[in-house]
Amino acid sequence: MLLAIANLTKAYGPDEILTGVTFRLAAREKVALVGRNGTGKTTLLKIITGQLAPDTGSCIVARGAKIGYLRQEAPVTKGLSVLEEAEQAVAHRLELKARMEELEMRIADRGSRTDEEYEADLEEYGLLHEHFLEAEGYSAEMDLRVVLQKMGFTEDEFEKSTSSLSGGEKTRLAIARLLLEEPDLLILDEPTNHLDLQATEWLENWIRSYHGAVLLVSHDRRFLENTADRVLEMREGKVFAYPGPFEKFLRLRAEEDARMTEVAKRQEQEIAKMDEYVRRFMNSQRTAQARGRQKLMNRLIASKVNAPKNERNMKAAFSDTKRSGDLVLEAEKLEVGYGQRLFPPLDWIVRNGERWGIVGENGTGKSTLVKIMLDILESLGGKHRIGSGVVAGYFSQDAEDLDPDQSPLDSLVYDCDLLPADARNLLGRFLITGDDVYRPIKTLSGGEKNKLSLARLTTLHPNLLVLDEPTNHLDMASREALAQVLKEYNGTMVLVSHDRWLLEQLTTNTLDIRKSGAILYPGSYGEYRRWQQSGKPLPAAAPAKKSRMEVSVPETPAAMSPRELSKEIERTRKLIDQLEMEIAKTERSLKFIEQDLSAPTERHDVLQLTHDHQRTSEELEGKMSAWEEQSKRLERLVGLQGA
Repeated sequence: MLLAIANLTKAYGPDEILTGVTFRLAAREKVALVGRNGTGKTTLLKIITGQLAPDTGSCIVARGAKIGYLRQEAPVTKGLSVLEEAEQAVAHRLELKARMEELEMRIADRGSRTDEEYEADLEEYGLLHEHFLEAEGYSAEMDLRVVLQKMGFTEDEFEKSTSSLSGGEKTRLAIARLLLEEPDLLILDEPTNHLDLQATEWLENWIRSYHGAVLLVSHDRRFLENTADRVLEMREGKVFAYPGPFEKFLRLRAEEDARMTEVAKRQEQEIAKMDEYVRRFMNSQRTAQARGRQKLMNRLIASKVNAPKNERNMKAAFSDTKRSGDLVLEAEKLEVGYGQRLFPPLDWIVRNGERWGIVGENGTGKSTLVKIMLDILESLGGKHRIGSGVVAGYFSQDAEDLDPDQSPLDSLVYDCDLLPADARNLLGRFLITGDDVYRPIKTLSGGEKNKLSLARLTTLHPNLLVLDEPTNHLDMASREALAQVLKEYNGTMVLVSHDRWLLEQLTTNTLDIRKSGAILYPGSYGEYRRWQQSGKPLPAAAPAKKSRMEVSVPETPAAMSPRELSKEIERTRKLIDQLEMEIAKTERSLKFIEQDLSAPTERHDVLQLTHDHQRTSEELEGKMSAWEEQSKRLERLVGLQGA
């Protein structure tokens, strides 16, 4: 047994964080530690790594076992280069190599040394060489460079000073050093926060093949699904163990909640019946039986099962938005970068109702691209524009647009023109309550800042949402709640994210930005990944289908009498009004189908719902195309009338 935890307790003043944590960890096990923010995961990890002492209980690590711990803040040594920091992890192997090279030179150049000295050098070299082979020393430098490159560092960045690294780069360097150290127990706290998708997938493969044990704390659902063999869940100050994989844990957890809820309900009913009997017959001819029932009732109350607590989740929503034109965003030969172009010129169109997922390696310009498209930054060249009738809502990465000295309440009252009561209600729906509404934003957690940014977005009533890493710092329950909110949103969306589960849930189109050039895929992120693995050629985007209600109207002749022109304008306006009514009706139908698909019951035919969704989506796309065409035609007619 590598790690044994027994009856750990820890409290900070009156707040009990751990109330009897017990579990074991075997060598080579890959275990996920999950739970909502604030349940005590970090406190438990600090006790395991010796940074904190428990109030009671024991934490026993196998003799001689080495523990490596990646904290969320991931410190690195100042004043070293990236390569020198990583070399500290394999310093012993590199020292052995340097000493062996020194001995090789001494042995090759015997000089005037005595036979005893020469034999001593040979003996030392033989011993060092044996240790070097056991430590796999010949692969040390190769491993070092491979791991650094997989963590996103190029050869040019190996000499970069650690003091000039960003927070994300420091995290990636700390992960690289830990992986190279190869401890017996590797503890990773939110390792994917600053990794791109390629680095995350490489880390998954590395963990699966790692010879030691790994304890993972992460809110990245796909990451845990691909790595964890067992799951430990923290709730109510305790740890509950479940067999893996992660999908099985989710199923068992849901079944357990349903079972406990039913047991608690039946016990409450039984207690209520006994209580009624006792009240009715206590001072009557059946007093003896009533006292017996009372004893039974008291024993049942003492041992009764409590129903699972319903954890509070965000209850946010975006109100119905005013429809924009069919073209929402357009880039033509757009050049993105700061002084130097990051990738080849981009041609890209976002149409009404589409949900684009933007993915790519760190540093390829994903955030820069969306800022340019929203006119926050200047491009290096090319053209871009925002379509007519577009109201954009932008979520910046790590809440960069928030005033750190304001309170959440002031942010909504002064920046979003809400009344204090309305602002508090909105904050409450995003789980910012009590005195937290008055705290300076700079004192809020990363998750709370993200929730505040999302709350601000809902006040704009945007018909275009541009979200840059919205799930950073959110726990898994909050991510699921956010996904549900965004599923119900009826506008256009551009989502920059490395959360594969969220991308699979929300996207209809994918833009993969690469230094060699962008890939535009006409399908969701999940479909894009399957296409990548298939090796098939890139499918062409399907052309928009015309609405079945679209009326074929001849082009306006160059010469038309004023009366005929007025009649044609009136007829076209009526057609546009009719199209808008049909679009609204079809959008409502599509929303109901999506709701049924997101939570199907036994009465639903999922296959039929899927067909209905495809048919209705195509119908809606055709009607939108017809609306756009008739709107342009009306503009031309009105222009002729004014000429």
